[in-house]
Amino acid sequence: MKSPTLQAWLTACFLLILSVTGIAFGGDISSTPSSLKFANTFVGKASGSKVLTINKVTSSKITINSVSFDCAGYGLASGLAPFTLGPSQTLTHYSVFFQPTAPGTYNCNFVMDLSDGTTFMVPLSATASTTTAKSSVSPANLTFSDQTVGKKSSGQTVTVTNTGTQSMKLTGITTAPPGFTTSAVTLPATISAGKSLSFSVFYQPSQVTSESGVLDLTYDSVPDSGSGLTGNGVASSSLIISSSPTLPQATKSSAYQTTLQTSGGTGPFTWKVSSGSLPSGLTLSSAGTISGTLNSSVATGTYSFTIQATDSKSATSSTVFSLGVYSNLGDNCADISFDVPKTSTPIVALNDLGTGTYQGSEGGLYTNGTNVRPAGHDSDGVGIASGIGPLDSNGNPDPNGKMVLMAIGESTAQQEFSRFLPIGNADPTKNPALVLVNGAQGGATPKNFTSTTSNYWATVMNDYLPQNGVTAQQVVAIWMEDTDGIASGTFPSDMTTLQSEYETMMQTMLKLFPNLKLVYFSSRVYGGYSNGVGSPDNPEPWAYEVGFAVKWAIQDQLNGKSSLNYDPSKGAVVAPWMSWGPYYWANGMLGRNDGTEWDCEDFSPDGTHPSSTFGQLKVATALLNFLRTDDTTTPWYSSH
Repeated sequence: MKSPTLQAWLTACFLLILSVTGIAFGGDISSTPSSLKFANTFVGKASGSKVLTINKVTSSKITINSVSFDCAGYGLASGLAPFTLGPSQTLTHYSVFFQPTAPGTYNCNFVMDLSDGTTFMVPLSATASTTTAKSSVSPANLTFSDQTVGKKSSGQTVTVTNTGTQSMKLTGITTAPPGFTTSAVTLPATISAGKSLSFSVFYQPSQVTSESGVLDLTYDSVPDSGSGLTGNGVASSSLIISSSPTLPQATKSSAYQTTLQTSGGTGPFTWKVSSGSLPSGLTLSSAGTISGTLNSSVATGTYSFTIQATDSKSATSSTVFSLGVYSNLGDNCADISFDVPKTSTPIVALNDLGTGTYQGSEGGLYTNGTNVRPAGHDSDGVGIASGIGPLDSNGNPDPNGKMVLMAIGESTAQQEFSRFLPIGNADPTKNPALVLVNGAQGGATPKNFTSTTSNYWATVMNDYLPQNGVTAQQVVAIWMEDTDGIASGTFPSDMTTLQSEYETMMQTMLKLFPNLKLVYFSSRVYGGYSNGVGSPDNPEPWAYEVGFAVKWAIQDQLNGKSSLNYDPSKGAVVAPWMSWGPYYWANGMLGRNDGTEWDCEDFSPDGTHPSSTFGQLKVATALLNFLRTDDTTTPWYSSH
């Protein structure tokens, strides 16, 4: 047994070591779990994220001044620094992922510098391997020209070849948007060295429109690859059911609604189920609307049936439809559409509202009820976009440099852009100099982004940009979907504060990112399934009304507001050029004119965040289509 004197001496020495090294062993905060171990990951791939819960274990306030990793290979997926733990906030979360750059063992630490001068470390461990497998996809782009809506095209063959010397496994095939499909492939599929795997891609448009998308292929040991997809849907000269044969998802014991569409033929049309039957509780009206509430006896699974449409001249068209039924995750699945408060009129999406009004405010994404960017503003945007090119780390033009498209917003945007990243990075038409960075963060509302000293901006500058190998000087474009937690207030005053914050953000972002040229806005997705679920951030009608805050902020720039000037010929440049990006709000399953709808299975249990299975892909697809087709994005997004 040590003597009291010796014990005191040893304790003093230990405390001296702590003061010199600055390492805290749970004195101020603790971590659950106490360490993270990642599975072996191939170079060029990224692991899934693991969450650390950081708890305050003392009664005094403590601030996590910064977070970092003491070796390369790890990255921060979410979390904020500086972050203060005090009486009202006693814990926070950080998500960490592993993305190795070289083979070997990665025994490192997640480092938190604390306000009391100490450092808290969470041990991280992982191993990385390399493979000599290599994926090559041919052709790089597939074009389906003038395909009649409702009819499946002939297949175009895609061949995946392993040009390396080790085998690899094809683990996933994703096509977006949903009009593109592939022939059946049993996954995972092993492709040996020097061997190939072929399958067909089809296009069956449901609308008369031009679409751009991507075929995304995932593997066990090599990065995603894929092909670009382009299709053009044209009207039918004879009667055909144009609706996608895969109907919107249904939820057990919940309301359901979808309206089938035709192309060609002579109306009016009548509809009937000609073979099979709808799930119990649903009916098909003679006008082509499937609606009702699924009986509790209906099991999860996929139901198939044939529906026939007949026009006034007795022409008929039939389609075999499939309807997936899923369990209720906890959302308010009864709110398949939402009415304007104090009226019986369902809300109409801005791009369908036109010159109509919502509580006195005109629709359309831009003025006069139009969804088309004003010609002068568009011309300015094209000119600015044409001048964008790769930059070195200091922001100087460099043909070997990089340019950054960054996402900004709160948790919904963070999750949606995370789903977009593998698709965008696999897009063969993307400019190889373009780096996609997810700067969105949980809880990062516009009010948190208005100041250059915001902790949220600090995390972007100190973590998200560096871990992607880029700098603030290389950010040239931003996509943002962001809103305050609005669940009360009276329109339009409940949106004017948000509009003002958007405008302040433009000035703030230009100060932080001096080469930022273009900002594209999206507003919220449908929020009705969150109504009455816990304490929702943006239930309806506020999720819808966010679109007006976006519209009004852009309109202020169009009207020449000096605090939003982007044109050096008109004075000091204090803001980037602003525009709508993809607008994807629709009134639940009531949908909108272009077929966009949101069903309950598109959301996580809170009814707010789009689900990883369905909803996030809808946003990712809309963003991809916008970047690949808009005249102000193609000059820098697309490879030339």
